[in-house]
Amino acid sequence: MPRTIIIGAGFAGLSAALTLMEKGDDDFVVLEARDRVGGRTKPGKLGDLTVDLGGMWMAPTQNQLKFLAASYKVRTYPTYLDGEAIFRINGKERRGQREKLNNLLGLRGGLGYLNARRKLRRLMKPLDCEQPWNHPQAAQLDATTVEQWLVANVGYDLLRAAFRTVCSTVFCAETSQVSLLFFLHYLKSGEGLDTLISSDTGGAQNLLFHGGVHQISTRMAAQIGDRLHLNTPVESIAWEEGHADVHTQSGTWTAHNVIVAVPLTLLPRIAFTPALPHPKMALHDRLTMGSSIKFWVLYETPFWRAKGFNGSILRDDTPTTPIMDVSPTGQGKGVLAGFIDGDQALRYADLSVAARRAVVLKTVSEHFGPAALTPLDYLDHDWSSEEWSGGCYGAFAPPGVLSHYGEHLRAPIGPFHWAGTETSPVWTGYIEGAIRSGQRAALEVFGKPARSDNSVKIGYRATPGSGEIIPFATRS
Repeated sequence: MPRTIIIGAGFAGLSAALTLMEKGDDDFVVLEARDRVGGRTKPGKLGDLTVDLGGMWMAPTQNQLKFLAASYKVRTYPTYLDGEAIFRINGKERRGQREKLNNLLGLRGGLGYLNARRKLRRLMKPLDCEQPWNHPQAAQLDATTVEQWLVANVGYDLLRAAFRTVCSTVFCAETSQVSLLFFLHYLKSGEGLDTLISSDTGGAQNLLFHGGVHQISTRMAAQIGDRLHLNTPVESIAWEEGHADVHTQSGTWTAHNVIVAVPLTLLPRIAFTPALPHPKMALHDRLTMGSSIKFWVLYETPFWRAKGFNGSILRDDTPTTPIMDVSPTGQGKGVLAGFIDGDQALRYADLSVAARRAVVLKTVSEHFGPAALTPLDYLDHDWSSEEWSGGCYGAFAPPGVLSHYGEHLRAPIGPFHWAGTETSPVWTGYIEGAIRSGQRAALEVFGKPARSDNSVKIGYRATPGSGEIIPFATRS
């Protein structure tokens, strides 16, 4: 029997597999429910361009994703930012260079934003992303929603509205639904609010991939070879210490270790015998996946640039923003990508693609003119309709979850080790976090202390003369 079974072939599961290979262990299998790899990254076709229907950006400090991209020779390009961004919140519209939130809120709003950011940083200072549930004020923070904190700490209606829009954009959820403790943990794991909402140098939306980030997962899968089994959803697992029988429709797999790298909210779909500890299952039952519909629009040229715009639109009076210019460099087409997030995504999921297209084009045309009404192509994808995702971008914790059950997030149980971007204390919710979580889970299998995803130093090197990509891992 194989030494290890990895459940899930998103970036977490694939990274776990490559890390096992680096340690000299080829004795594993990867079981993936979908007919593809990549998890919450997925390719789509927009005209003659291949685009990312899911995750697609990279911050310059996301070093593990950067290593992979460089190793597989997948090139990056920056989000286009030259020109004015459009910002319409609470009935007031402003335009400004770049997309710095405090610059687009006006003097009073900008000062209020800086004050709110200072308060958030003060709350984040004692937070350890390894164990946010041990924050000195964990119970109080976790009993508070982001909305409650806003009402108590932000007195300017415009700024409150901006924060609500940002929350919907970052978490694909509403301020009334997200625990303040989880909010703080997420911000700190991703280097702060300014980084998470920025497309500028250093921001989380700074770099895109020519041909799409999904190429990286495809090339990782090619290296794993026939150890990877697609269309193989796991239905049940019978387990004891050091042994697990993993049952699928196509057969049963037996192993000493199991790395579970499926979206956290989907864990209850697997029947465990004996049952996992109740607090562990309570955590997964209570976490909620965000809701997002991602859309792409293709034009003959990026005509908005000639009008002095950089393509960025953020509004709270339409469900179809944020929107950004993500036109790949080296070709002439104009490409906009945007999102319908949070509760609006649930409402618009019941509309036809044609109806959503009409709403998107109306928004774009209001700012860029009638040429926006006649694109070459339109494409969107509702992530809540994906059976093996259940939503996007990631899972968030409502009040009362992280402080009560967070310690069970990645603690090993019997033969089980837990991966997935939400289990990473570094870049939680991002591809980077997924990669790090898989690396950490694989090293756990080898009995090494699971100190921190941040202490795992893993890159990928090409074998001289062969072009084969080999991962390497050490601990700091």
